[in-house]
Amino acid sequence: MWAVPAAALGPLDRRERDEAFTVTWEAPKEFRDLFEKFVPPPKRSGGEEGRAAELRRPWVIEVRKRVPEIAASEGYFSSTVEVRFDESRGEATVRFDPGPLTVVGDVDIAFEGDLAGEGEERERRRAQIRSGFAMRPGQAFRSADWEGAKTRLEQSLTDRDYAAGSLLRSRADVDEASAKARLTLVLSSGPPFTFGEVTVAGLERYPEHIVRRLVDIKPGERYSRDRLEQMQRLVQAGPWFSSVVAEIEPDPAKADHAPVKLTVVERAARDAGVSFGYGTDDGVRAEATYRDRDFLGRALDLQSSVKASQKQQIGYADVYLPPGIWTGSWLTQMPYKDSLGVLTEHSIIQDNNFTRLALAAYRHWYVEKFELQAGLSYQIEKQYPTGAAVNYTRALAPVVTVTWRPVDSVFDPRKGGVLNVQLAAGSKSLGSGEDFLKTYMQYQYWYPVGKMDQLLLRIELGRTFADSREGIPDDFLFTAGGSRSNRGYAYQSLGVQQGSAVVGGRYLETGTVEYVHWLDNTWGAAAFMDVGTAADSPEKLDALKSYGIGARYKTPAGPFALDVAYADRDKKFRLSFSVSIAF
Repeated sequence: MWAVPAAALGPLDRRERDEAFTVTWEAPKEFRDLFEKFVPPPKRSGGEEGRAAELRRPWVIEVRKRVPEIAASEGYFSSTVEVRFDESRGEATVRFDPGPLTVVGDVDIAFEGDLAGEGEERERRRAQIRSGFAMRPGQAFRSADWEGAKTRLEQSLTDRDYAAGSLLRSRADVDEASAKARLTLVLSSGPPFTFGEVTVAGLERYPEHIVRRLVDIKPGERYSRDRLEQMQRLVQAGPWFSSVVAEIEPDPAKADHAPVKLTVVERAARDAGVSFGYGTDDGVRAEATYRDRDFLGRALDLQSSVKASQKQQIGYADVYLPPGIWTGSWLTQMPYKDSLGVLTEHSIIQDNNFTRLALAAYRHWYVEKFELQAGLSYQIEKQYPTGAAVNYTRALAPVVTVTWRPVDSVFDPRKGGVLNVQLAAGSKSLGSGEDFLKTYMQYQYWYPVGKMDQLLLRIELGRTFADSREGIPDDFLFTAGGSRSNRGYAYQSLGVQQGSAVVGGRYLETGTVEYVHWLDNTWGAAAFMDVGTAADSPEKLDALKSYGIGARYKTPAGPFALDVAYADRDKKFRLSFSVSIAF
């Protein structure tokens, strides 16, 4: 019978000196790589030829000790090692036979403490823990797998109820004759834990009530690591803290109403920044931002920005109230935050001189990959299209936006989709210039192809239900074209012609098919086709096409795209670039 060797197999000293002799390993490749890494030939200093004989004996002893240990860590407990030397050539040959692979045989998991008691719930929990053990009969018995399985087994015990639980004993007995390992483990659960009062540590600048709004753990509630981590994530998602740790003291003597400690590290209250850039949609641009996380001394989060480009100037200020948890009848434990904001905008795009002032209030719910935003906005717009009359519009509109992001990465999506749905409505009897209902949907899907490549599909549909577009603010109408739309056509150049300007229409249909071939983990090449336009009636929704190729470069903010597209209608090429994220 074998006792399992220690898992740590650190490399020998590998100082930069000449090797005393060369070594040939006659072993399967996976073992040869390990032996070359962990059992290298000895080194000699100063090129002294006579040192080889002195170094040979301790190295042979090391080989005969370390090679079986390495083999055993990979599940081979009956290996043999033979070392031969050719003195005339200064070569050593090590012949290694791994023998049969040892597999897992019987697995016995026993329990002590409260979990070993009677009752259907305890019995189900024991069965759940046993069925979740990672090492199954017939599986190769490797030391790394064995250590990992023990760690996960203990975690499955302490995840719920038993915060002080532990793996009390473990043993692996290897029978060389049958090449099977019998595994014996004993888990000690200790007493069941319940949560007590939550205390907050680390607050100096911000008031405690901003944390208390997110604490929904009730005294007497059964202990669960998931509940602690959920509360930790909610507090961390706020703007005030750079670090949040939620924990209890796993003391069996304090198992009933165990105190919960929430430790926070505060962020600075204020920061500001300036950035410069260039975009094919809006030209050269500059932006200044200012953020105050303790606005008016009440822990309100003020986010503001002024951005100016060749075509567009925007300034906004949003004030976010401390987040809370909504416990509605059909969606429970859903975090939310409220905001109030003001925005002013001026732009001259496609000969449309446009000015807008908007006020809005929103409630924003978010759970993992799902977001829901609902609120009320009031907008006043002035349009002065070149060659047409000045147009004033206004709308008091309830707005609902739903976003669902089941993607593997928001900043570098390879697989999954993003669905965005928007609804807005206005009524002449409630402060709007016209009756209307805006509906909008965009869906993007990334489909992996092979190990590196991917296919991107995008569809975008919009319709504003109204008798005409007159009297409706442009924010509730549609235009197309640009780096995130039909790339062969300029930004917002597809829409309704008014004078020499292009303004929004009531209908939108666009789509994209794009294939990206990644040359390595950083650079890629793309080929794509975009189709669609915006118009004021279904009959004018031409399937305008553009085709192109592009380069892709992965950045921390998402893949940077540089594209050249050919517009089928205009018979022109257009250059565009953008950063692609799962927005």
